[in-house]
Amino acid sequence: MASREPRQNAFLKLMGGSYAATEHSYSLATTNETIIGREPSCQIVLLEYGMISRRHATVRPSLSPDGGYSFLLCDLGSANGTFLNGQRLSGCQELQSGDRVLFGNDGPQFVFEYASVPARQTASPVLPLASDPDRVSYTALFPIIPEFKNLTRKAYLVPGIITVVFVVLMFATLGKPQTVAFNLFLIGLYIAAAAYYFIYSLCGKAKPWWVIISTAIGMMVILSTPLSQPFFVVFRQILPGNISLENSNTSFPT
Repeated sequence: MASREPRQNAFLKLMGGSYAATEHSYSLATTNETIIGREPSCQIVLLEYGMISRRHATVRPSLSPDGGYSFLLCDLGSANGTFLNGQRLSGCQELQSGDRVLFGNDGPQFVFEYASVPARQTASPVLPLASDPDRVSYTALFPIIPEFKNLTRKAYLVPGIITVVFVVLMFATLGKPQTVAFNLFLIGLYIAAAAYYFIYSLCGKAKPWWVIISTAIGMMVILSTPLSQPFFVVFRQILPGNISLENSNTSFPT
């Protein structure tokens, strides 16, 4: 019976997908932990994935009884979670060869493997079937369809759509006295949502629902009451300066 060699080196293999045209492997250190996230100081940096937190998860080496190393996958309190073989990870769990790790609900997927695992037998090359030159694939006719899923993973797609919707709504109700309160409601809701999204993107932490609702209501109350007047004075008069438009002869070169 063949002796079992100690497992020394391991790696995470990024499966090819929307952002990775080819598979890419990341070696895991045996002397210190490997942190995965969007922060530049991480050992595995995944900037193109908006659903990943700044410090999303870590892989920690642990000395095993056979003299090799085992590796523990730990979630670092990420907002969208870390999934191991389809189950959301809570705390830390030891990785086994072939485990699939998913960061976020629709994020990048990695496969964990040990370098000491014997290579699988290479299958005999299969000759490709002769293709019919008159047949055109569906993806060749509509190349944008395979990339449609990429759009949903873009970090600023949803905020951009929301911004366009709010701008269209405000222009549609502009200049109508009966819609002044509605415009203030839209502005307050948009500013609250934008501020929340910005802070959420910075820290990557989940917020309680009552914090979100309280922030939105507070912003709408400020804009629809005299509490907003000091802000208007500061941002419309003091900061830009008191520019009088009367008796001004401003001309532009033609």
